[in-house]
Amino acid sequence: MSSLPDLIGYAGVLMVLIAYSFLQARKMDGNGIWYPLINLVGAILILISLMYKPNMPAIVMEAAWAVVSVIGIFFAIRSRKNTNP
Repeated sequence: MSSLPDLIGYAGVLMVLIAYSFLQARKMDGNGIWYPLINLVGAILILISLMYKPNMPAIVMEAAWAVVSVIGIFFAIRSRKNTNP
């Protein structure tokens, strides 16, 4: 049976994979807010699981994924404000 940190990590992986799959299937807009938001939550969940079983390359990858997602959220919000005066 998987531990709670493993289940949290699996949930994060599932979120990232679903978001990417939807993007590739053209079911989600990569420039909208949902894609980076789902990726950010997924990365945070994976990082939480990595606190219990550290793996430095994976931590660096997920931290970078989270930073890029935050930037994507910022641009999505800024774009939304520019199109809605």
